[in-house]
This record gives sequence, structure tokens and C-alpha cells, in this order.
Amino acid sequence: MAYSANKKFTIIWLDSDANNSEDNLFTQQNLFQAFDNVEIYEAENECQEYIQSKPQISFLIIVSGRLSRQIIPNIHELPQLSGIYIFCMNKNNHEEWSKQYQKIRAIVVELDQLISKIRSDLRKLTKTSLPSSNPTPITNVHDNSNRTLEGAMAAVSINDLTCPFAGYDRVSIVSLEQGIAPLAKFIDKVDQMAWIVKQNCQNPPDGLTDDESAAIALYTMEWYSKEMTFNYIFNQTLRSENKEQLKPWFFYLKLILKALSKLPSITRVVYQGTNKDVSNEYPNGRIFSTWEFSNCTSCIKTLEDDESFGKTGQRTLFTIECHSGKLISGHAHDQSKDQVLLLPGRKFQVISCLNAGNELTIVQLQEMETSYNFN
Repeated sequence: MAYSANKKFTIIWLDSDANNSEDNLFTQQNLFQAFDNVEIYEAENECQEYIQSKPQISFLIIVSGRLSRQIIPNIHELPQLSGIYIFCMNKNNHEEWSKQYQKIRAIVVELDQLISKIRSDLRKLTKTSLPSSNPTPITNVHDNSNRTLEGAMAAVSINDLTCPFAGYDRVSIVSLEQGIAPLAKFIDKVDQMAWIVKQNCQNPPDGLTDDESAAIALYTMEWYSKEMTFNYIFNQTLRSENKEQLKPWFFYLKLILKALSKLPSITRVVYQGTNKDVSNEYPNGRIFSTWEFSNCTSCIKTLEDDESFGKTGQRTLFTIECHSGKLISGHAHDQSKDQVLLLPGRKFQVISCLNAGNELTIVQLQEMETSYNFN
């Protein structure tokens, strides 16, 4: 479980092989589990530039033995740097030369010892109230079980939005079990969920690996309650204004986006519904964007059995002309349902809005071109 004091600090791990071995991927996962704000860098110059560009943030840096002699002299005097940890194979190679740098707090060989030392130092640093910049607190996301494409991050213009996935491209493709390991502190029984879907993903279609297909199945899996469902928690995190909350999801995000990239994009009208009238939020001509995944169907009759839409009462039906939807039914946990997934980074325009009577409103949306492409 992440230690609360570390929210005031960003932990950086610099290693040129950070993404190139099972051991290093395991190290990444443990760092994401242990600390709230973690950045992974493989290039020394990029790491140094990042630290120098954030004078308002307090950093602790873990650096490999290979890169330690190169970067430490260049960053040691930066006021935002509170501590350095050399994570290496042989302590003896660094004990003598490192004595000249007071901010080096430890030379460590074992991962458990490294994490324990950083946690101990964080408690001390927090008590001394060193200058730091707290990440933006997570916003209070209301329980919108009938959430539509708009989402909490929707805006009038896509130019008002910043891609929340910054940095995910630096992580590697891993197995589903490895990808969900950092999520155990957020999602109860996520290991059990992953095991269930993995058992049903043997020799999947469309050229997907077992892990890639299972990543889609996990996203579509229903659980005992909506609040415990994987995709509910995932999209809630995507909607959060605190982008640091998304970093533990990067391994899973990388895996599911890789899986979806292998599926052909479809151009057709798809449907999504909610059991309330939200038409006043969609005036004609409005342009908005979403950074969450959006579940739709290409069969309108499917919505009759959807508890978030139904057959009676106030309802809003969205008809969406999409050109980047992914037909995921063949990889969904329940393959009997017609399911189309719209990826994050999509931009839409409201074409028209119609009161169809019987408390039903129809909103016509059209997908627009966007600079973000996760296919």
C-alpha cells in the first residue's frame, strides 16, 4: 500500500534498461505500488531536463549504477532534489566516489531494502516540512452510473484538454497478470478477475495474444456491484483531474490499447443510452471531447435490456456516427452481447437533438477528426 506522506514527492527511477527485462518490469510495478508519484526514465538527458523543468516539485531519484556517475554531478545541487539512491549490482563500486555527494542517501542492491529506505526517508522529510508541491487532489467524481460520452473531462474544445496518458508510452507490454499488479490497492479481487478472464482466452481470434484478448475481456467483465466493476473504476480514474492517479494503470492501458490496435476500426452508427434526460447538455453544434473508453452497441434493441436505459421513463438515446469504433464482441467476457468500444481522445459534435415523445430524447452525434490516435 502506498505511504501517504510520499504524495508530496515525486520518485524518479533512471535506468537505461528500465523496460528491457522481467526484473526491471517487476521493479517498476513495485515502485508504482509503493509510491503515489513515480516517473520512469531510460535517458539521462531527458531525466535531467524533467527535474530542471519542475523547480516547484520535490524529487527523490533512484539511479542505476551505470548512470550514477554521469547524472549525479549535474543534478546534485538542484534545490528541488531531496535525495539520491544508487540502485546497483555491486555497492563496492560506488561507496568511495559517492562520499562527496551529501544527497546520496543510500547505495542499495535489494529492491525491498530500497523501498524501505525511501519510505523511512519520506517520513523524515515530511516532518521537516521541506518545500514541495502537492499534486492536485482527486476530484469528487459523482456516482454517475448512467454516464454518457461526455464524461467529467469533456470540454467545449479539445484544445482545452491535456492528454492524461503522458508517459504511458515509456512502459512496455507485459502480461495481464503483471499489468494489473499495481492495481491491487485500488480494485478488490482484481487478481481473481484476471484469472477468470484468462481461463477463457485461449487461442483468441483476430491475431490477438491471450493476454491482449484477456485485457479486453477484463474491461467488459461485470462484477458483483457497479462500483467494484473494473471498467467503472478505470473510467473514473481517466476522468480524474489528478493525472498521477492514472500512472499505476499504464501497464494495463498499454496492453489494452495494443489489443484494440489489432482490431479493424469500423465506420457505422452506434448507440448509447442513459435513463435520464440530459438533452440540455447537448445543444446543436456543441463540440466536446472525452478521455475515457465509451461502451456502445451497433444493435439498438440491445439497449432495451440495459438497466441504464430500459423501455420506459426518462431516457436519452445517443446515435453516434463513428469511424474509429472497435467491435470487441469476440473478445468480451460475455460474447453474446453486441459491443463496440470507442477509444479515448475522441472528439464529437452534436448534429441535432429530437424530442421523440414518451419521455425519450434522441441526440445525434458525429465523430470528428482529432490529433490523438491510439489505434
